[in-house]
Amino acid sequence: MLLKKANQLLAENKLQEAEFHYKTLLESDPQNGEALFGLGRIALRLERFDAAVYLLQRSCERLPNMLEPLHALADAFNGVNSPNDALTVLEYAKSIASHNPEPHYYLAQHYLTHGELDKAHTTFAQALSIGLYPVTAYILFELVQLGRFDQQHNYISNLHHLLTQTNNLRLKMVCYYALAKSYDQLNDIEQAVNYYKLANKLQLQLSSFNTEQLTPFYQSIMRYNPKSLFATIKPGFTGTVTPVFIIGMPRSGSTLLEQMLASHSEFASLGEDRCISSQVVAFIEQQTKLPYPECISALTPQLIEQARALYTARLKQAKPIRAFMINKLPANYQSLGLIYLLFPNAKFINLQRDFNATAWSVYSNYFAENEPYFCSLSEFKRYYDLYQGLMTHWQQAIPSAILDVHYEQLISEPRDTLKSVFTFLGTAFEAQCLDFYKSKKPVTTLSKAAVRKPLHNRAIEHWKRFETPLRALLNDAQTTSLDP
Repeated sequence: MLLKKANQLLAENKLQEAEFHYKTLLESDPQNGEALFGLGRIALRLERFDAAVYLLQRSCERLPNMLEPLHALADAFNGVNSPNDALTVLEYAKSIASHNPEPHYYLAQHYLTHGELDKAHTTFAQALSIGLYPVTAYILFELVQLGRFDQQHNYISNLHHLLTQTNNLRLKMVCYYALAKSYDQLNDIEQAVNYYKLANKLQLQLSSFNTEQLTPFYQSIMRYNPKSLFATIKPGFTGTVTPVFIIGMPRSGSTLLEQMLASHSEFASLGEDRCISSQVVAFIEQQTKLPYPECISALTPQLIEQARALYTARLKQAKPIRAFMINKLPANYQSLGLIYLLFPNAKFINLQRDFNATAWSVYSNYFAENEPYFCSLSEFKRYYDLYQGLMTHWQQAIPSAILDVHYEQLISEPRDTLKSVFTFLGTAFEAQCLDFYKSKKPVTTLSKAAVRKPLHNRAIEHWKRFETPLRALLNDAQTTSLDP
């Protein structure tokens, strides 16, 4: 009964209450593998990766026939930058459940993340051959994303068959996205648009808010971050590391730029790290008893020092640590003022891309989060306007800390664009940054396959094939209804 309650609290993301119940259970049964697994999952969500490894290893010892703790342990090993240990765990999971496609899927994802595209494709294909399971939708989706199919040999019939076998809305949605991508690559524009619409309308149905509701939040960010606040910062702050934040809209090329910069001898990357929002902001809110961004008004020198130490501790977890540490979570632009207060030496690269290209790329890609601006072009336009308004505010308040970089320029003139970026950051360009696609550094974003290939300009013009439906969808007041 206690375990059931703890698992329910964890599912509701009530982490403190769930932790209390798991620990209570362990007091009477110290070897309870399920309770250890629960605590391990909590540690993962809180990004306490060392603790997660310890707890999940103990859980796996006590639950030797369960796959979920093994998959979670692999995530924890990746969290402490031990990909070889993660690979060992995933290969073991596959060996003990060779007739289950799920461990194949997780192993293939590991290969994909680390740039082993051939191994990923082979392992996904093996998983597909096992039979129909809930994970099959995601396997097909990834095979389509890899793009190794043509008019004669593709996954369209597999996807249509799977749609007849499930009533699960999320699985249907994933299948619709995969079908849309398939028809897109096969140049059947009409069918591609039909399935993009189905996928996005279905995902919009799962969204719990609309973008207009974010307007007061954006207004409050500007209100609590007046230009005068930053005028009081004393120049000359230096740290052992320069934090570099790549910000902007999703699907604007942040992964590409990150991989280019991370190929430099002085740079390393945290990826899309959420420490600012999940730990730093949460800590300040807790200490001031005020929500973000109002809590900024209650910052003291001591509190700034403590909050700075939280992010510095996160940087120290990275392997390797370099003079410039990248965080490429695009939404960090919402916390730009706070970050600058903590790190006056921080640099922000605002990556911009043609609006239509960005909008179509967002609409035509599957995001796990059910947020309205990911699955409605009219909602995305509202979100884009909020972003532009906030960025105008930041650029007026702290212009010297922000550099605008245009995706199209990065593609067409990579050397010159990178040189200007490195000049802004205060270091010199290195030629190996142009060989970014040869890197085996982990990439977990939607671009994880694309950044393993040399630069090309196809993505710049791709949206134009869909210009007519794009214009119509931008003007369409989409609802959550699936009815035509």
